[in-house]
Amino acid sequence: MPRGYERFASRRRAELDAAGTLLTTRAGTVEYAELGPATGLPVLFFPGGHAGHDQTQLLSRIAASGCRVIGWSRPGYLRTPLTTGSSFAAQADAAAALLDELAVPGAVAYGISGGGPMAIEFARRHPMMARGLVLESAVSRRYAPKISPLARALFLTPRGTWLTTRFAHRLPRTYTAGFVRQESTLDRRSRRQVVDWILADSRRRAILRAVTDLITPYEDRAAGSRNDLRRWAALDDSLTAGVRCPTLVLHGSHDGDVDPAHAHHSASTIPGARLHMVEEGWHLLPLSMGGESAYEATCSFLGIGAADRPDQ
Repeated sequence: MPRGYERFASRRRAELDAAGTLLTTRAGTVEYAELGPATGLPVLFFPGGHAGHDQTQLLSRIAASGCRVIGWSRPGYLRTPLTTGSSFAAQADAAAALLDELAVPGAVAYGISGGGPMAIEFARRHPMMARGLVLESAVSRRYAPKISPLARALFLTPRGTWLTTRFAHRLPRTYTAGFVRQESTLDRRSRRQVVDWILADSRRRAILRAVTDLITPYEDRAAGSRNDLRRWAALDDSLTAGVRCPTLVLHGSHDGDVDPAHAHHSASTIPGARLHMVEEGWHLLPLSMGGESAYEATCSFLGIGAADRPDQ
């Protein structure tokens, strides 16, 4: 690998290690991070694919609204070894073990994208701990994305992910346009509007940059990524059976990554689940032009007040 990559990876690893905390649980070693007040409503965050505890920042507004957001690196990501739990059921049990070590008797499970199956498993395997369930752009049934050789080279290799982040930082418009095209089913005109809207605001630009950085360093995420891809493809429609806690399902109508059919499946198979579809929304609801409605729906579901809008 180029010397520049080694310096980059070392710096990123130091930043990530400093932001996370290692804890020994009955399930094994778990790395986690927290946002918000310790006395707030506990929200247990299940990150999506590629991401570890660093994705917890996506719930920063929930934390600013008074929730105690507990995010963790799922097994195979960053410093949580895959031995802590390779199956989604075992990962749900590891999350419960984390809460026990933190002396948190219960929490709302919040699963985003590929973290959906583990949040669902937590809700149905630990009903006494699950105070609620939020599924955002979440997988809830078989998910086997087609990965082109180019995408595999860019997003599933150390060198590729490094080059992708450098490209994103140096050519933000070109990168943003490609990212929205990949993650949405919006038409060209709508995509152009979304790109202009994202780039017009420094906070939205920061969110996209942070999301892009979540793929590095890849070698610290590879085991989890490979495990996820294999286990997502083995899911079936029975995953949601047995969930009984209050549930909110959030999804974009034009999600090009996780098909909206996943949201409709969750909402139709979990008793009493609320479905909130964001019209013209894509896979990243915080960067969808109608995404504020999803945040407001979440605040209502959690019984908390909304924090300031990102553009205020």
